[in-house]
Amino acid sequence: MKSKDFLRLPLTLLIICAVCTALVVAAHDYTAGIIASRQAAEIDAAYKQIFPELGKLEKISAPPDSPIREVHRSARGSGFNGYIYTVAPKGYAGEISLMVGIAYPSMKITGVRIISQKETPGLGSKCTEPAFLDQFTGKDLHRNLEVSKKAGSPQEIQAITASTITSRAIVDGINLASAHFRSNYLK
Repeated sequence: MKSKDFLRLPLTLLIICAVCTALVVAAHDYTAGIIASRQAAEIDAAYKQIFPELGKLEKISAPPDSPIREVHRSARGSGFNGYIYTVAPKGYAGEISLMVGIAYPSMKITGVRIISQKETPGLGSKCTEPAFLDQFTGKDLHRNLEVSKKAGSPQEIQAITASTITSRAIVDGINLASAHFRSNYLK
């Protein structure tokens, strides 16, 4: 190897790496705003899906060291018409992040949406399906919800077959949000 090649090859490699790094940084900077706006639009759509009477949202501080991650209050007209909780209870395979809408002052669930989950495909992952989530809508939260194999009473939620831990985690998360709501915002 000639001494000329000894310097030329590493410098060429350095220039190529610098150009590639610059291109990756430029692509990241270009797409970061697009990704953030899409995520914000998805969250807004989720808020409207679980709380159809959504007004102007105000973020309220969530309790520290709790599965309750966020609390938003919906203001419509001269008062508040509900709250949206983001809760992350522990399921079978990790945290299940979900949103629950609670109408004020009726304390009825307006909707539930799973934001993220890592439950077993084909079993616990069925927690995202309308057949499971739709049974929460309209439930009265003056009392805690319960998981059962065959929901018979108004406070019972039918568990997903072979996924009792997942079903119970979601119900526990909703009950936690309900208890926080009752102790802090129900007059």
